[in-house]
Amino acid sequence: MFALLWLTLVYISNSLIAKKWKRIDFKMAVLYFMTVALVGLYGEIFLDSAYNYFIGHPLWRYNILPIHHAYTASFAVITWGLYGFHLYLLHGSLGKWSINKTKHLVLIFGFEALILEALLTISARILLGKYMYYYLPSDLWHVSSFQNFPFYLMCGYVILKSLNRFKTDPVFFSAMSASLLLVLVFLV
Repeated sequence: MFALLWLTLVYISNSLIAKKWKRIDFKMAVLYFMTVALVGLYGEIFLDSAYNYFIGHPLWRYNILPIHHAYTASFAVITWGLYGFHLYLLHGSLGKWSINKTKHLVLIFGFEALILEALLTISARILLGKYMYYYLPSDLWHVSSFQNFPFYLMCGYVILKSLNRFKTDPVFFSAMSASLLLVLVFLV
C-alpha cells in the first residue's frame, strides 16, 4: 500500500509538472525503474561499507526490511525503482525546458534525492510507524544528510550514463538489472 501511494504521488506530481497526464512507455519505464534500483542498491552497500570502514560507523541504517548490515533493504528495490520511475517521467518534461545536459541533470538528481528521501522516510514514519532509514549525522534531522550529496552526484552520473547505454536494448538491460537485484536481495 505504501509503494502504491508513492507510485500515485510520483505519477500525479509529474503530470502536474507536464500540465497533462503523462503517457507511459512500459519498456522504458521498467528500464528506468530497474536501472536506478540496481545502481541505488549496489551504491548504498558500497558507500555505507566504505563510510563505515573509514569513519568507523555507517552513514545510515535501514529500519524496514534491512539487508547487508542495514546498509540497504529489500524494500529499497521499490523505493529506488520509484525514483527511477520519477526520473523517467521527469526527463520527458525537462527536455521541453532544454534541461538536458548531464551536469544539470546530475545536480537536479542530487538535490532532489536529498529532498525525496527525507519525504519518504517521514511518510514511512507516519504510515508504517517507523523511519525507513535513519541517518546518524543530524545535519538534516536524521532523515537525510548533506554528507550523502556527493554520493548522489556520483550516483546520478552513473545512472544517466547507464541509461544512455541501456536504452539500446531496454528489455535485455532491464532483465539483467532485475537478475542482479535478485542476487543482491535474495542470494547474497
